[in-house]
Amino acid sequence: MAAGKNDDVDDDFELEVQDEPAGPTPKAKKPKSKKSKAPNAPAQIVSYRHPDKRVNNPEVGMVHPENDPDEPKTVWRYDPHIDPALQFDSTRSRVEALIDEALESGDQEAMHAALSELKRLQLPYLNWTGRAERTSFEVDTVSLHVHERIDPASILAAVRRKMKSEKGTVERPVQPGLFDAPFEALPLRQAVDFYKHEKSWSNRLIAGDSLLIMNSLLKKESMAGQIQMIYIDPPYGIKYGSNFQPFTNKRDVKDGADADLTQEPEMIKAFRDTWELGIHSYLTYLRDRLLMARSLLHASGSIFVQIGDENLHLVRQLLDEVFGAENFSAQIAFKATDPLGQKGVARVYDHLLWYAKSRAQMKFRGIYRPRNIADDNEYRFFDLFPGEEEPSRDSERFRTTVYRRRNATSSGFTESCTFDLEFQGERFPPPGNKSWSSNSEGMARLIRANRLFLLGKDPYYKQFNRDFPLSQYENCWTDKPAAQGKKYVVETAAKFVERCLLMTTDPGDLILDPTCGSGTTAFVAEKWGRRWITCDTSRVAITLAKQRLMTASYDYYTLRYPHEGLKGGFSYKTVPHVTLKSIANNPEIDEIFDALHPAVIKALDALNQQLKSVPTFTVLTGTRKDKKLRLSAEDTLEEWEVPVEWPNEWPANAQEAFEQFHHARRALQSKIDSSITAHAEQEVLYDDPEVDRNRQRIVGPFSVEAVPNPTVISLDKAQPSHSSHASIVRTGETSRQSSWRDELMKAGVRGKGGQKLKFAELETIPGLRNLHTSGALDTGERVVVSFGPEHAALEQRQVELALKDAEKLRPSPKFVVFCAFAFDPEAAKDIDEINWPGVTMLRVQMNTDLLTEDLKKGRASNESFWLMGQPDVELRALADGRWQVEVHGFDYFDTKQGELVSGGKNRIAMWSLDPDYDQRSLFPHQVFFPIAGKKDGWQRLKKTIRAELDESLLDKFNGTVSLPFEAGENQCVAVKIVDDRGIESLKVIPLNR
Repeated sequence: MAAGKNDDVDDDFELEVQDEPAGPTPKAKKPKSKKSKAPNAPAQIVSYRHPDKRVNNPEVGMVHPENDPDEPKTVWRYDPHIDPALQFDSTRSRVEALIDEALESGDQEAMHAALSELKRLQLPYLNWTGRAERTSFEVDTVSLHVHERIDPASILAAVRRKMKSEKGTVERPVQPGLFDAPFEALPLRQAVDFYKHEKSWSNRLIAGDSLLIMNSLLKKESMAGQIQMIYIDPPYGIKYGSNFQPFTNKRDVKDGADADLTQEPEMIKAFRDTWELGIHSYLTYLRDRLLMARSLLHASGSIFVQIGDENLHLVRQLLDEVFGAENFSAQIAFKATDPLGQKGVARVYDHLLWYAKSRAQMKFRGIYRPRNIADDNEYRFFDLFPGEEEPSRDSERFRTTVYRRRNATSSGFTESCTFDLEFQGERFPPPGNKSWSSNSEGMARLIRANRLFLLGKDPYYKQFNRDFPLSQYENCWTDKPAAQGKKYVVETAAKFVERCLLMTTDPGDLILDPTCGSGTTAFVAEKWGRRWITCDTSRVAITLAKQRLMTASYDYYTLRYPHEGLKGGFSYKTVPHVTLKSIANNPEIDEIFDALHPAVIKALDALNQQLKSVPTFTVLTGTRKDKKLRLSAEDTLEEWEVPVEWPNEWPANAQEAFEQFHHARRALQSKIDSSITAHAEQEVLYDDPEVDRNRQRIVGPFSVEAVPNPTVISLDKAQPSHSSHASIVRTGETSRQSSWRDELMKAGVRGKGGQKLKFAELETIPGLRNLHTSGALDTGERVVVSFGPEHAALEQRQVELALKDAEKLRPSPKFVVFCAFAFDPEAAKDIDEINWPGVTMLRVQMNTDLLTEDLKKGRASNESFWLMGQPDVELRALADGRWQVEVHGFDYFDTKQGELVSGGKNRIAMWSLDPDYDQRSLFPHQVFFPIAGKKDGWQRLKKTIRAELDESLLDKFNGTVSLPFEAGENQCVAVKIVDDRGIESLKVIPLNR
């Protein structure tokens, strides 16, 4: 059972732990019918668990500069020879070195390889500004800090429905010991020994730059070659608003509108990094990430890059360079929109570029859709029995009885299959210097199975639609996206991501999406039992994805081998795939024919005997069609010449024999058709597993993590950046503190009600990295200032280091001011709560107009620095000994008004409560969505799941007052508030204060 900290989760929320599979997955067989839900039985609510392990990356509350020090940057190099203008260059510096190395080796293979490389160097390559100048790039090697551990089962346990018994109302019984806790708590000694120990797998939602995250996965966690599929949905074009969304509850973003410009410094940096030099910096941005993606992929793995028409040709050239043109798998066009209001030829398709790490080793699972034959006029033939009418084309009977002709010859020549075929009383040599599709024995079985027919002068094979009524997806997906309301400006339809995942992965495989958005890839991966890692720079995207995943619910897919867990796969449906080969190689057809065909001959003989009373009659089918026939001992009506409908010219006394013939023929055909189906190969439907109706599934445990933000360089060491690709842009280190210091000196810090802190002087502090300026207020008190990064949130580590620097100063400062465009919630919590006698900590919000002057039409306010308050959270002790929390609001910087206001409850997108905070990371047991719509938040859970919950308690998860809770062993609670811009505030309250 998934027990939380209090071990009180009932068995309706048990989480099944899947064991490691013992070996490779056998081929799927046809499953039994779906398990139906027992009447009035409660649905068991479970989630899939993965037996895999992951390394113990740091929990944010345990991180200190000593146990997680800065590490050297990682240098990544790439070959600059192949690669948006086509150029030819035969004078590359590598040419001479290649020739010298080959000659010195004296090895014929080395010489051959050198010549191949020289030939490749003459090929056209894609060039752009900065490409030739940059043969390598540097990336900060950072740890990924765990901020939250999310387990929906632990959250929903608080609102579980109680059941009635003779003794009263009791909670559903607990079955301890059957299931592991959702998160493994390592002993303290191991927990602080980061990246040295393993812990149970949980999926990962990470905030931060994808370049830093992928580099960390490679260098800190040694995950090279461990990811099975990567899905990247980069920005399509240069429009700012088309790529980013500023609010969790506002998807309609207008490009160029100041009000819709994101206030997240990380997103502003992302935009500048991606588009500062237009298409040139975009290609650099993408190539760096593709290079790391290739290193992360398993040898059998695949990568999908979603892109629009505008840069499709350039991105494909880029993928050719990184992955090799020989590993190109497909370019898939999928319908992304309707042609409403477009001028000229409507552009309604986006594209998926699919490359393999190694095409020769690529994992591929075919997925199918119903074959559309409505407009295929080749499907026009039927084998009817008396009384049957030709079905209409839109009927189900049409799809199960119609067939088309197919050549009965092979595409080449095989001597054993070259002979005169005896069919319907004539001999047919294979036409066109070809051979028949099978040998004489196989072709005889096709005749016995009634799978050949004459059309014109040649025999053809009958290919029934029912033989395999499905067709594999091709590289053009014309179906429209599912009609679901988007929550994010660039959200992709789940079914398109789903197809990519199903074609290239198996249950338990690991998926990476470095462009999370609203979390579609993670949502799909969770649905299909895959592990996932996803990340995004935007806090809005992370908030939306977290909410979407927490409140998701799915069908429970039955495990094929439960003792092997997810690695054993699901119990999939299968369908027979009848082919000419499977019929020709089916010996049972001979046995059935020998047993039942005599009854057909007997009925035919009786029919011929009755027809002798007719002088002559016209043959209606076969090679003698339309000829007059007079029956005799030598000349009789053949089996294939008996018509389906009763001819009026035949004598009435022959009708009984006519009916007996068709009855015997139908019995023979039915038996043979069943044998054909039974002996056909089975195609596995990987998108149609068996569903267990007795279980409902929610999302399994996942952690919310973040890249630690860089420490700002000291003001006396800051140097201006001369290149958009310099490491200063990548790390977030900034040389703009001097201009910020001047602005702070001039404008001061604005508080509520017109209050203002004014500075008499501000000067640089030599030798201190984390305190950037020192001076005095106009009232004479000493003040020191620490600026946050230009393009990231100020984080906990900088607070700790800045305070250490401040402690060294004499005289001691009276105020320590932290100025930032955004604050990490742990950092904000420390600033608000640290008690340094005689010293006041101030948290100051910097106006993002200081970053976006060139992106906006005008400033929202002349004020640049605003004093921030703490979250307004009330903790109440209840009469029964339990506790309750109410959230009243928080200070909010209104970018439209350009001033600080008290954010009320109507600006809270989400808030969560950890009733037993362990100072490591947040483990919420109650999560609330105060501004969610009627169909959002926890209401997104399936009705079958909500039926097992107490709806009155569940409704309270839309409010701002917590459910009562008992004190935990840590005697401390933590409340995290997320506003509609994704900005987080954390409040930690000891219960014994």
